[in-house]
Amino acid sequence: MTADPIVALLLIAALIAASAFFSLSELAVAASRRVRLRQLADAGDLRARRVLAVQDEPGDFFTAIQIGMNAVAILGGVVGEGAFSPYFTRLLQAVQLDAAYVDTAATLLSFALVTSLFILIADLVPKRLGMIAPEQVALRVVGPMQTFLRVVRPLVWFFKR
Repeated sequence: MTADPIVALLLIAALIAASAFFSLSELAVAASRRVRLRQLADAGDLRARRVLAVQDEPGDFFTAIQIGMNAVAILGGVVGEGAFSPYFTRLLQAVQLDAAYVDTAATLLSFALVTSLFILIADLVPKRLGMIAPEQVALRVVGPMQTFLRVVRPLVWFFKR
């Protein structure tokens, strides 16, 4: 996708961070205790009211999260294949893998690397972090996620039909 490997790596890191944010948001909102959010809302916390509203009608919120997670994962795969395949190709040529298999093996190794990075950094770690303090995380992410939802609202409508 890009000839500059540094740009590609930075783009992959940004995509992983975006995916991690979506994953963290998904779990935090789902795991937040309504009793605690209600206490915060009754004390005047507008963010708690917003999280409660999302919990009352979660469909659009979770659809938007799935759109974001899938979009960044697919783009991460495209960018990752372009970024890592040349290095895997050189490595496989250096170990004298049969030339007929080098390109396919390099692509598969790139896929495995990017997939592993996304699973570990963008999914497992954020979900564990979100379980530690789901209400606090939900309060922080509800605003940005509602902004994202407004941006992708036409896609949400399309996928819900």
